[in-house]
Amino acid sequence: MPPTRKPAGQRQNRVTKDVVVPLRSVPVAPAPESSWRDSTVERWSFFWESKLASNVEPSDEGALRRLFRLYDELERLWDAIEETGRVVEGSQKQPRPNPLFKQIETFQAEARQLEDRFGLSPMSRLKLGVTFADAHMSLASLNERLAAKPVSVDEVWDEAEA
Repeated sequence: MPPTRKPAGQRQNRVTKDVVVPLRSVPVAPAPESSWRDSTVERWSFFWESKLASNVEPSDEGALRRLFRLYDELERLWDAIEETGRVVEGSQKQPRPNPLFKQIETFQAEARQLEDRFGLSPMSRLKLGVTFADAHMSLASLNERLAAKPVSVDEVWDEAEA
C-alpha cells in the first residue's frame, strides 16, 4: 500500500495540488432572475442540484449568473433567427446569412469560457483537477462487499484507485 500524502502545509513542494475535491454540503440555490425563460430557470435548478454546485463560492455567483444570462440570450437569438429566417436579404438584394449568427458566435465563445471556469464539461473538470470521491459508500457497505466475495488487498486497492 503506498504511503499517504502529507498535509498540504507540510509539503516541501507546495505547488502540487490535491486532486480530489471534498464535497461540501449542497448549497441553497439562489433565486433565478425573473426575466429568464423557463428552460433557463430549469437549467439553473439542475446546476444547483449537481455535485459541482458544492464547489461554488458566494463570490462566483456573478460569473455564474452571467453564464446563465448568456444561455437565456442564446435561446432568444435562436428564436429570432427562426422567425426572421436563416438567410436574409442583403443591402444589394443578395441572400446572406442572418447577422444574428455573428452575435450567437460571440455569446457561445463567452459561454464556453465560463463553462470551462466552472468545470461544466468532462474535459474542463479534468483540467481543473476536480474529481468526486465516492462519498456515498460507507465503511459498512465496503465491508459488505468484501465479505461477499474473497478478494486480495491488491484488487481492493486497484478498484479504489480507478
